[in-house]
Amino acid sequence: MTLLEIHRLSLDLEVDGELRRIIHDVTLELDDGEAVGLVGESGAGKSMTSRAVIRLLPRGARLGGEVEFDGRSVPAMDARALRAYRSRDVAMIFQDARSHINPVRTIGAFLTEALVERGERKADAVTVVSELLETVGIHDVPHRLRQYPHELSGGMLQRVMIAAALAIRPRLLLADEPTTALDVTTQAEVMAHLDRQRRGRGLAMLFVTHDLELAAAVCDRIAVIYAGCLVEECPASTVHDRVLHPYTAGLLASRPSATRRAARLAAIPGRPQAAYEIAPGCPFVARCPYVVDLCRTTRPPLRLIGASRVACHRAEELAGQLSVGRFSGEERARA
Repeated sequence: MTLLEIHRLSLDLEVDGELRRIIHDVTLELDDGEAVGLVGESGAGKSMTSRAVIRLLPRGARLGGEVEFDGRSVPAMDARALRAYRSRDVAMIFQDARSHINPVRTIGAFLTEALVERGERKADAVTVVSELLETVGIHDVPHRLRQYPHELSGGMLQRVMIAAALAIRPRLLLADEPTTALDVTTQAEVMAHLDRQRRGRGLAMLFVTHDLELAAAVCDRIAVIYAGCLVEECPASTVHDRVLHPYTAGLLASRPSATRRAARLAAIPGRPQAAYEIAPGCPFVARCPYVVDLCRTTRPPLRLIGASRVACHRAEELAGQLSVGRFSGEERARA
C-alpha cells in the first residue's frame, strides 16, 4: 500500500532577494514498510524534499505539486492536523543532532516531551525511552537521562536522536544524513541500529544521503536527485549492475573501493549545479561526458525502463557501458 506520494513537487525559496526554484517536478512514492534512499551531492535538493514531506520549510517558501500521506494532503493540513501528523505519523532524524537538541534541557526531558504532550504518563514515557536507548546501543540509561547534550559524544547524540524519532511510534521515518558528522566506525554502528529498528518495527523510511553505496546497503529502492530534479530511480539490488544515468555512474565511480587500487579517485567533472542555474535541457548537461545536441535543448522525461525510471535521452544506448566503465576516460572516448 502506498503510504507517501510526492507528485510533481516544486519548491521556490528566496535566494539573494528573489524567489528561485530549488526543486523541479519531483515525483516519488513510498510504500508502507519500504525504505527509499534519496541520493545526490550537497545542494541537490535532498533535504528540502524530505522537509517538504513534514512541511518544515523556511519562511516564505512556495510549495507546488502535492505531498500525500496515507491519502491526506500535507500542504492542506491546518495547524492542528499538522501538529498531530508530526507527533504521531512521521518523525525526522536530522543530520546534526547537536544543533537540534535543546542544550539547556536534559536528555530525559528531550526524549519524553513529545510522549507527555501526547497524554502519556511521565513514568510510562521514561520506561519507553529507556528501552529505546538500550536498543540503540546506549547503556547506563538512568545516568544518561540526567545528562545534558554537551556531555555526550556525537555518536551518542545521534543515537538519542534516533530514539527520539522512534519514541512516537511513527509510520514514516525521515532520516536526513544521520551519520554525516560521525567517524566511519560510529557511522556503521548507528546505521546498523537504525536499520534494525526500522525493519523490526515495519517502518517506512526516506533515507537522505550523499553515499550511494550506503543507501544501496540499507534501502529497497534508490532515487537519485541532481539540481532539484529526479534523474533515476531503481531497485537497490540493481544499482551496481544496471546503471542507467551518467550521474548515478559518476556517484558510484567517485567512491573509494575497499578491494580495487587506483592511482587517483575518479571525480565527476565540473561543479554541482544549483537547481535555479540549470538550462532548458538536461540538468546534467554541463558535466555529462555523453552529451549530444538533444540533451542541450530538450529536458528528458522520467520514463520507465524495466524496473527503473530514468531521465536520460541515451539511457538504453549507454546502459551496459555505464555499469562497466564507471566514468573512466576510456569509456568517455568510446562514447
